[in-house]
Amino acid sequence: MIIVLVIIAVIVGSLMPIQAGINAQLSQALKNPFSGALVSFMMGTTALFLLSLTQSASLGELKKVPSLPPYMLLGGIMGATFVGSSIYLIPKLGATTMIAAFVTGQLLMSLVVDHYGILGLASHPINMIRLAGVVLLFIGLILILKF
Repeated sequence: MIIVLVIIAVIVGSLMPIQAGINAQLSQALKNPFSGALVSFMMGTTALFLLSLTQSASLGELKKVPSLPPYMLLGGIMGATFVGSSIYLIPKLGATTMIAAFVTGQLLMSLVVDHYGILGLASHPINMIRLAGVVLLFIGLILILKF
């Protein structure tokens, strides 16, 4: 079962450079990166709204939002930062360099989150094998930058 989930994650991950490229083109067509990001998020919000309609009680639970701890709302800001950054960076770095840098940053932070069990996640301590994987990824990023 885990292999199926990993395959799904790889497929979803493969959409990231395509999304960044589409969003960069959208921003160029609208002549404003914030407008491009806004339209992108509006489309995503529409898709999530329609999907939520298929889930029983999903929309009714939104009344809890005002009582949630403020940090729980930061995910949207982080998503906007990711999309906005990808719109800015992909034309300058290219898809490969941008995604390699994003993935390197994601894995570095993931090591910390896993090690300390941040945000209620199960703790997975840093070990030499995990560290070696991140170091190899960092070396890959350097190779991508050099060639």
